[in-house]
Amino acid sequence: MDRLLDISSPALAGEAGEVSGPLGELLRRRNGFYAFLGALHVFPTVAVGDEVSQAQWNADELWRGCYPDLGAEYTAFAEDAFGGQFLSSESGVFHLEPETGEIEHIASDITGWCAAVLDEPEVLTGYPLAEEWQTRHGKLPAGKRLVPRKPFVLGGEFTCDNLMLVDSAESLRWRAELAAKIRDVPDGGKIVLRYE
Repeated sequence: MDRLLDISSPALAGEAGEVSGPLGELLRRRNGFYAFLGALHVFPTVAVGDEVSQAQWNADELWRGCYPDLGAEYTAFAEDAFGGQFLSSESGVFHLEPETGEIEHIASDITGWCAAVLDEPEVLTGYPLAEEWQTRHGKLPAGKRLVPRKPFVLGGEFTCDNLMLVDSAESLRWRAELAAKIRDVPDGGKIVLRYE
């Protein structure tokens, strides 16, 4: 945990107060932060400026309700450059892939998650593409993530030219629809997407 906090931004909010559960130690030490050039975003416990609190972020009506397999046992506490959600639960730390709705186990606890992120930041945060995008377009603002124009799951390339800056919650809502559409489609099958 020390190594990750050493390369992270200052806290996004003041003291976390009483924080229980697996996230407690991390948030007591640094109440929300960015790391890897903004590619990793850990939500604070309270809203400050443009930063939403973890409670606000985890409200069903914002985006969670669009992912029916995302049970109440999961708390989204961080996101990668593409809006993929890191989830904490009593059984470990997981990653929600927004385009498929798949939930993948990352580590048994927050300390293990910190180690995994430090071991594979390119894979778990997307920071090389975030760095390249920011060199061209400027810093990622709060509440925004880089979302593929052509979804990665549908063959979209991991390139800056395929990325656009989108409100993170909005992107999760429409990608949940994509996840629902492809859930039962066999590999190579066809779907129809309509963006309004």
